[in-house]
Amino acid sequence: RALALEHLARPDAVPPTLVAPVLAVAASGGDAALYDRLLEKVRASAGTPDAYYRYFNALVAFQDPALVRRTLAFALSDEVRSQDAPALLAPLLAGPNGDLAWTFVTTEWDAITKKLGVFQGVPAIVNGLSGFCSADRAREVAAFFKTHPVPAAARSLQQALERIEACAAVDARQSPAFSSWIKNRG
Repeated sequence: RALALEHLARPDAVPPTLVAPVLAVAASGGDAALYDRLLEKVRASAGTPDAYYRYFNALVAFQDPALVRRTLAFALSDEVRSQDAPALLAPLLAGPNGDLAWTFVTTEWDAITKKLGVFQGVPAIVNGLSGFCSADRAREVAAFFKTHPVPAAARSLQQALERIEACAAVDARQSPAFSSWIKNRG
């Protein structure tokens, strides 16, 4: 966090190759004040792609659900270009706040497809679903897309469902043995 704040105050304080990881690590435990500073930098650096994407991409690292909600809403705002929105939505689906992001995606589906179109952005979002790891979630995802078909993302959806189901199968097979091993180690 100290390095991130130093960079935000003086951009040359941190070597350029370290800025993105420093921002992501700081954001992962960051609070609303840090979020606001990064969002301010996103807005101020819109004309400088390197700087813009360093700050923009760090927004997905925040873990606080309130800040995740802000990022989700920001993704659909007029401030975010349609081609950039999936870079916020997909990682949030695949991350620790995936349930929150999934609820947002299903609730805001019409707005998402209107903003992104179904040929570029939606397949990227569908790929983000691969971070889920339960048979129940696989069924839920399949049911959602049965009622909200996206032919352009059919292959991506099939692959995402296969990854979710494979993860769930490994989890079901390995979790009891791993739990037993941990219990016997203590």
